[in-house]
Amino acid sequence: MKKVFVLFVVLLFYLKSFSQEKPQFDSTLPDKIKAVFDWTFENPSDSVMATNFISNFIKAYDEFNPMGEYKLAVVSHGAEVLIFAKKNYEKHKEVIDRLKSMTQSYGLKIYVCRNTLRFFGLKEEDMQPFVIIVPAGVVELAKLQEEGYKLIPAVVHDLNKVKENYK
Repeated sequence: MKKVFVLFVVLLFYLKSFSQEKPQFDSTLPDKIKAVFDWTFENPSDSVMATNFISNFIKAYDEFNPMGEYKLAVVSHGAEVLIFAKKNYEKHKEVIDRLKSMTQSYGLKIYVCRNTLRFFGLKEEDMQPFVIIVPAGVVELAKLQEEGYKLIPAVVHDLNKVKENYK
């Protein structure tokens, strides 16, 4: 009976230790990092969520490695290029203002694909002045990765559906 009681007590402590366990939390961030966000969305409004990802990146460094250095870039080569057109500013004002602020405050670079602009009938002069127009988004992604940027990918979507809504 004594053995059963001891076994019961050991089992009780063992089970209790599992119930109080917490998941691991790793807040280790590298002192230097470069990241490029690959934007190629089917819906321009997806850029709101994607901008939140950039904000989350910045917040993580502010909280867990405030002395860390990071360089951030966006390569936009999907339907979201439409948000950067001056004529669409009022429709996308909130996200455009956030992104412009990030370029000024955090050095975020936003590269916009000229091929995609042409697809939507836009010209370089139609775009917000804080973006950088590049010949091809995919080439810019490769170039930035060659420069040591880590790719944060997005999903490729069919742009033809969106094109009809932005004529």
